[in-house]
Amino acid sequence: MPKRLSLMVSFLLLLSLGLVPAHSVRGAEPTGSAKQEAIDFSDPGFGGSQGDMNAAAFREFQRADDTLNQVYGQIQEKYKNNPTFLAKLTDAEGAWIQFRDAHLESLYPARDKRQYGSVYPMVYALEKARLTWDRVKQLNQWLEFREGAVGQGSRGQFTEHP
Repeated sequence: MPKRLSLMVSFLLLLSLGLVPAHSVRGAEPTGSAKQEAIDFSDPGFGGSQGDMNAAAFREFQRADDTLNQVYGQIQEKYKNNPTFLAKLTDAEGAWIQFRDAHLESLYPARDKRQYGSVYPMVYALEKARLTWDRVKQLNQWLEFREGAVGQGSRGQFTEHP
């Protein structure tokens, strides 16, 4: 099967399984000041063998996780004079990681993950990446807020208020 066709078949399989929502595909969302916040299937590994696709999916999760850590670091720097907010954000991030991991376990609850077949590493990594990209979008709210808008809570509160 030609590489491009193999990539398309893999993508359509993931889309049909609901593992790749149409709105989470690169280019399907409006662009703006937000950085890349969606799964990117341009990795050539997605057009290869199952092992190649598993590795590509893991690289995609790593890319999402690296972006999340970068955004989290930017928030830490920007809000360094608001320690109460940062403490609560740290708590929220810990809770989010627990949620993410528990959610993945609920999707694939079997003790023996081999029962999910050779696609399991790929679909697991892609779902983990999707959840991570969703979290990046959530965290970007503290970097991309509208000045003077009502109801923003801690967004834009760079210093602690008494």
